[in-house]
Amino acid sequence: MRILDSILTALANRLGRDVQGKDEGQSYRDADRKGSGYSVECEVAESLADLMLLLFQMPIDGDSERARWLDGVSDDFKLTKLKRAVCSGFVWGDAVVVPSWNGTCIDNMVVDSSDFAIFSAVGDRITSMAYVVDTKAMRTGATYTLLQLIELVPYTAADGSESKACRYRLFMAKNGALTDEPISQFSDWAEYAQDWMVPNVDRLLVARYKSFAYNPRDPNSTKGVPICFGAGDAIREIHYLLDQMHIEFGLSEKAVMADKRMFRAQPVRGNDGKLVKGQDGSPVERVELPKGRERLYVGITNRGAVDGAPLIHDWSPDIRYEAYLAAIDKQEKLVEKAVGVNGGVISDGNDLNYQNVDNVRKSSLKTQSFINTARGVAENMLEDLVYAWNAIANFYGVTPVGQYEVGYDWSDEYITTFADKQAAILAGESIGATDALDYRQFVLGEAPEVAAQRVAEIKAAKRDAVPSLTPFQPEPLE
Repeated sequence: MRILDSILTALANRLGRDVQGKDEGQSYRDADRKGSGYSVECEVAESLADLMLLLFQMPIDGDSERARWLDGVSDDFKLTKLKRAVCSGFVWGDAVVVPSWNGTCIDNMVVDSSDFAIFSAVGDRITSMAYVVDTKAMRTGATYTLLQLIELVPYTAADGSESKACRYRLFMAKNGALTDEPISQFSDWAEYAQDWMVPNVDRLLVARYKSFAYNPRDPNSTKGVPICFGAGDAIREIHYLLDQMHIEFGLSEKAVMADKRMFRAQPVRGNDGKLVKGQDGSPVERVELPKGRERLYVGITNRGAVDGAPLIHDWSPDIRYEAYLAAIDKQEKLVEKAVGVNGGVISDGNDLNYQNVDNVRKSSLKTQSFINTARGVAENMLEDLVYAWNAIANFYGVTPVGQYEVGYDWSDEYITTFADKQAAILAGESIGATDALDYRQFVLGEAPEVAAQRVAEIKAAKRDAVPSLTPFQPEPLE
């Protein structure tokens, strides 16, 4: 228990970190930098997550009420939390989703790598962990952190049968150290059960998205590695270039320059209005520009100009905008190489005028490999998540128990185009492999029965539109 206390204490204490400095080498940890609000890591993660989840469907089929309920929970998670879980795994290297029942529906809490600690695991499947549930900063200066320990423990039922259970225990820390103060002092925390379990399960009721990036210094690390691992120098260079652009934009602001002949000596007067004199008794003078109407007059007439050169002119230098864009694009391509994807994810694409789908596929093989691997990891996470939803529904009796089947429908729209698919269907029609029914389903997205009805109606309309021809009857000979 002492080891557990020390780990929980370290986890609670780590909550006081600067959120923008979770991982070493992250260029956006300097909160006072001008470009610190822009995260290259988040841009890469979101771009790849969008490609990965493009048109993704996860139907849960079955005739039971449980299947329909799980399908609704799946739709809600897909719309609200799936991208967040994937992006957290990409950016921080690891993320878990902890589902729970709030009395009305399923809550799915996404926890990134720095907010949970793994105590034990079998391979990549966690068997014991703790995570930060919530934190409160008090006016007195104290910070309270609510932690939950989840572990897989042996369980013996009333009939003597043995299985496993997922046990949940709550702990509270004050200023980074575990405390014995009652949790009930906080009204919104008091409703949580402090020690309970869900029996008859074979795994921890959490789902994990562990990044598959490679760290050569620790290839068997317990936690995953951010996908931008190894791109720290390029990311810092991008922020440097953005800061330099900001500086040059500031220096390029239009300024008014005055010829030195406009400056004139004026006597200095004190607060009492009298002239200030030096040690030798002569008046002290100060060089300054003319003011008010006198300066306006000089600016309009250019009084004192020599050889047509004005005394007042503006100055507005050009900045090296294109050079900065080219340098940033080069660094973004280095980031993409470190991640293991083709150029064009965050940088400018090399060629956007592809002729056919084969060229697209060949030019994005690394990205396709990354996306396929990421989807495989996501399927493992979703499988554990659906299992956890079902176990929680069994425990609380949310719906009657029933059979269900989970499907994963991934799209390849990010490497194929509408024109390519259309050409394939038309080519198939010429050899008898496809027909008008297939074309309507693809182009208009109609259901098979609707498409079949419309194809029949169109054929009937065309048939009725053709005028009937009366057979030729020769006139009888007289």
